[in-house]
Amino acid sequence: MSTTFKELSDRIGQVGELYARVHDIPRSADWYLLKLTEELGELTAEHLLLGGRARPNPDGSGGTREALENEAADLFGQFILYLRENDIDIEAAIERKWLRHLDK
Repeated sequence: MSTTFKELSDRIGQVGELYARVHDIPRSADWYLLKLTEELGELTAEHLLLGGRARPNPDGSGGTREALENEAADLFGQFILYLRENDIDIEAAIERKWLRHLDK
C-alpha cells in the first residue's frame, strides 16, 4: 500500500510535534526556516564526505550512503514541517511552477 503525500505530511507533522515536546523546543516561523537551513548544511557535509571532498569526522561517523540518505530524510522532513507551518500547498505550487511546462 502506498502512502499519499497528505498521509506522509501528517505523519511527519506528528513526529515534529513529538520532537518539539520531548526536547522542549519552542518553534516559531523563523525556527522552521533556520532548521531547514541547518539540515541542508548537514546534507552538504555528508555529500562532501561521501565524495572524498571533506575531512573525515573525528569519531569516524558519516561518509556512508546510509548517512547521506538519513540527512536527505532529515531535510525532506523539515521541509514538510516548513510547508505545514506556512500553509503552503506544495502540490499546487509544483503544478503551477514546474509541471505546467509539460503541457506545452
